[in-house]
Amino acid sequence: MNGFRGPEFYSPEGLDVKLILLRFQAFMKEHYSDRDARFLEREGRMLFLAYLRPIINGLGFDFKEPNVSHERRMDIVITWQNKRYVVELKIWYGPKYHQEGLEQLSDYLDIYSLKEGYLLIYDFNKSKVYKQEQIRFEDKQIFAVWV
Repeated sequence: MNGFRGPEFYSPEGLDVKLILLRFQAFMKEHYSDRDARFLEREGRMLFLAYLRPIINGLGFDFKEPNVSHERRMDIVITWQNKRYVVELKIWYGPKYHQEGLEQLSDYLDIYSLKEGYLLIYDFNKSKVYKQEQIRFEDKQIFAVWV
């Protein structure tokens, strides 16, 4: 494997979604402008999928908003070598909404019997900080990245 789909994203254990999110965060930090906020509020998922597609193209699949139980939806499910990875995308509206996002992601992970998930948070505050955090929530490990 060569080019953009470099081997750094792949291992015998599967796809390194943490690294993908960290690289996306670096990309956003380098290219983001306050003028982009309105676009990203509407099209943040599309931008992340455009970033993700060359990494998994031909070797895995992504699914956008599939219906899950009780007519709820999740943002992105990636399948790779018979493994599933759930990435929930949220806009930062504060700690209460963040907690609700963690609960929602945990429920999605339960549907697929997964214990690890990913949260991509778009923060449009003037004082935003590009950070990442490993969160233990209920019986899950959630890797969160703020862009």
